Amino acid sequence: MCIDPKLDVQLIRAIREGAAALPGDLDRLCAYMSLIGRLLEEKANELEPSWEAACAMAKEIETLQLLESAVAERAVGTAADTLAAVRSKLAIWKALSEGSEEEPRTPRNRLILSIEDDLQRLAFQAAL
Repeated sequence: MCIDPKLDVQLIRAIREGAAALPGDLDRLCAYMSLIGRLLEEKANELEPSWEAACAMAKEIETLQLLESAVAERAVGTAADTLAAVRSKLAIWKALSEGSEEEPRTPRNRLILSIEDDLQRLAFQAAL
């Protein structure tokens, strides 16, 4: 896989070492999810001129999906100690759910989104 210059060392280490190589900073994990999402979107829009190039692209997509899972696992294992950190976890959940085939209007998803709205409201009230 060609290493994208936008990827930092900890994210690259996670390819070999898994979620343990990632930081316990939920904001940074959220940024990683955004980056991985953009890279996956770029890969999905590229057309490959040969079978070999298509196979290489598939391997890159697989690696990005493994990184996405590692970031999510690290977020699961990281305790949120502020409302902002909880909102970062929700943003990671949203990034994962965008790639799933699950219906966005299921009660489960609507509940999570209502929790996000509640947190935003509580954060706003706390700031007053």
